[in-house]
Amino acid sequence: MKSLSGIVVLLSLLTFISCLSGNQQINKSGDENKMEPDIKRVGMVIKIDSSRIKEYLKLHADSNPGVRDLLSKYHIKNFSIFLTKLDDGNYYEFGYYEYTGTNYESDMAGLDAEPRNKEWLKICDPMQIPLKGEKTWKKMEQIYFNR
Repeated sequence: MKSLSGIVVLLSLLTFISCLSGNQQINKSGDENKMEPDIKRVGMVIKIDSSRIKEYLKLHADSNPGVRDLLSKYHIKNFSIFLTKLDDGNYYEFGYYEYTGTNYESDMAGLDAEPRNKEWLKICDPMQIPLKGEKTWKKMEQIYFNR
């Protein structure tokens, strides 16, 4: 019986050390037996052509499947786009997503190579205006997260 409790303590310690190493986190449900990979959170911003907002919104309506399944295929979750008009009179989009895969560069290259994604971008890209010095969405630095 003593050796069994020692094994349980050792396994608990190893699980704790694994969580501290940053490779895994305890599942949001609090179930210590279910581990989830680290999540890469990505925020980005781009200007949008104000004369094409209605068309852009229609493309992104919930009823339009677009490339939603491709986002899931490449481990992109909780993708959200927000729109606002700032004091300078321009409209800007803020995009946010969570990447849950294990090889970000490879998955993004895979998504970029998808023919349907290329077609989607041919439609959407002309409606967007990259910020000065950018070729597409400007990635933002995450400075805070509250779990």
